[in-house]
Amino acid sequence: MRNNGIIKFLIIYFIAKLIGVTTGLSYNVLTQDFNLIKLILDIIIWVIAYFIVDLVFSKSFKKQTK
Repeated sequence: MRNNGIIKFLIIYFIAKLIGVTTGLSYNVLTQDFNLIKLILDIIIWVIAYFIVDLVFSKSFKKQTK
């Protein structure tokens, strides 16, 4: 499975939303007033979710190719 970008994005989206809802750190820059701290925290959540999903995908697909 070479082109898994859409699947990764969807998983990252759901993980980021889940973390945001459970911790209360969800921030929408388009509908809420601008708050730099909330924006930075939201970006950090997305980055953490990306690294988790990327690590899982790289480990699982590396095992399948061997």
